[in-house]
Amino acid sequence: MKNKLLSAISITMAVSMLTMTPSLTVSAQDYQDKSAVLDTGFTLDTDYTLKLANPSKDTSTTAENYYITGSSDPDYPLTCNGEEVEDRGIYGSFGIYAPLEMGDNTFTFQNGDDTQTVTITRTKAATSGGISTITDLKRLNPSSDDVANSGEEYRIRCTAPANGKVTATLGGKTYTLEQEAIATTGVEAYYSKTITLPEVEDGEVENLGQIKFKLTFEGKTTSATSDGSLYVLGKGAHLLAKVNQNAAVLYEEASSGANHVSLVSRGAVDSIVDAEGDYFKLSMGSWINKSYVDILKGDAEWKNKVSQTSYQSGDNGEYLILEGTASPVFKAYNTSEKITIKFYNTSGVKAQKLDSELFSSMKVTTSSGDTTIELNKKDGADTVGYDISFDGKGKTTIFFNPKAEEGSSAKPLSDMTIVVDPGHGGLDGGAQGVLYGNGPVEKDINMAHALVLKNRLESLGAEVILAVQPDQDNSQKVEMTDRVEMARENEADFYISLHCNSIDASANGLKPSGTEIYYYENNSKLLADDMLEKITEYNDRDARSVIYGNFYVTRNPLCPSMLVEMGFISNPVEYDELCSPDSMYQTANAIADALIDYVG
Repeated sequence: MKNKLLSAISITMAVSMLTMTPSLTVSAQDYQDKSAVLDTGFTLDTDYTLKLANPSKDTSTTAENYYITGSSDPDYPLTCNGEEVEDRGIYGSFGIYAPLEMGDNTFTFQNGDDTQTVTITRTKAATSGGISTITDLKRLNPSSDDVANSGEEYRIRCTAPANGKVTATLGGKTYTLEQEAIATTGVEAYYSKTITLPEVEDGEVENLGQIKFKLTFEGKTTSATSDGSLYVLGKGAHLLAKVNQNAAVLYEEASSGANHVSLVSRGAVDSIVDAEGDYFKLSMGSWINKSYVDILKGDAEWKNKVSQTSYQSGDNGEYLILEGTASPVFKAYNTSEKITIKFYNTSGVKAQKLDSELFSSMKVTTSSGDTTIELNKKDGADTVGYDISFDGKGKTTIFFNPKAEEGSSAKPLSDMTIVVDPGHGGLDGGAQGVLYGNGPVEKDINMAHALVLKNRLESLGAEVILAVQPDQDNSQKVEMTDRVEMARENEADFYISLHCNSIDASANGLKPSGTEIYYYENNSKLLADDMLEKITEYNDRDARSVIYGNFYVTRNPLCPSMLVEMGFISNPVEYDELCSPDSMYQTANAIADALIDYVG
């Protein structure tokens, strides 16, 4: 039986796949450059012969059904136990959601001259029993630096195998933790102890350090140390927190489900006044996740005294610059009429007479040590976004990003900077897809689409920045902060993150299909709606929805930013479509046409 090599973006395969092209309504561009746009040098290579991917060998389960997937030669029929496999992609990827009887269930797949057999044994679910391999300490708190008040109660907590002995040492004192619930020996269980923290003098801060945990279980002793340290505040004392990532969410309450107050930039500093669960309350009144900040160990200036205010125009937008003494936290709001920024613990800002194409006036109000700046937009001026950054030496720069304007008819996206983010990449392969690593995984499909999109956008005049490179080191993780930082550093006009969707391996992967797009800022919603309509129309794919999503790459007030879940690679039909040159070409055309509509 022959092997088939899928070179998803090679010119020869691009031409051979023309039969997949759906009929389109009139788009913003009549593209006649398919071969050139698909010529990226990046290939998706797979040996398409009959091969089982999930499961790849005999296995057992307690489930009533099993989602069996694999590859096959698309030139030959594929049967399972004599019946035709209906859910099969253009390159031969397949899936069946098989019901299981108790005991052995044998599935024989026939594909031309090739045969593959797998036995799935269904057993009864265990009514009791532990996970005997759990023999260590986990979920040690605090997982990041924590703050508590002098004399108050504090809960030390971790998980360990049930019916062991766990102690914790903090500030020179050792405590025995109690198991929270009855559980079978070896099952992971929570242990905790509520202690009273020591009294600390008014105005003073005491660092009790990290908590050292010790476990004795089945005759063996192991130990571990919490990642974070515990600081105890005396009355009137404070510790400063420095935001460690861009676009960190400020919450109304100490909960991820609470209302979002605003986003705050990396480097902003404020005083911690309370702590609850996974959140710190800042002096400005909002809550922030503890993992979003670093505790400043020494003295640092946090009250911003501005000595000079200036307003400047640049090639890509306009800037309000505050020369001060600190990096203040803020709340910012962008409406159709104005941009409002409230800087906390800030004084000395002076209203400027503006020489601006965006704003008609600037108003400054100072109250209770905080300063609010209002910039009223000119009639017809369309300010898409803003970005607030700190240099760490007291200089605050507010960049105002005007809406990109359409270029010439031949190059409608000229003078625009677009960041294209191939989701995952490097060490992070993303979802495996129906072939479970025997074929392209999510990061590969994302990269293939991104490179074709780059070619398309550049053909229309745009400058395109890839957030991940095709030769990315597979031993390194590409951080979210680095991806979004590219948009900030380059004052981008758009940010597009490409992903593939998937569901749990045990679920029926044949059911979900289609494209969905996530956004966070209101300035992204209109573009996301049009982009979804075009991607699904051009690919003849189901349109799921445009969804408000709190993802790092969408929390970008600088420019319209969205995360595009192009399709489900847990579905064999959609997996093969996403591996095809036509999917890449039509998706690139759809995104480009949506951008042209947006700026036109």
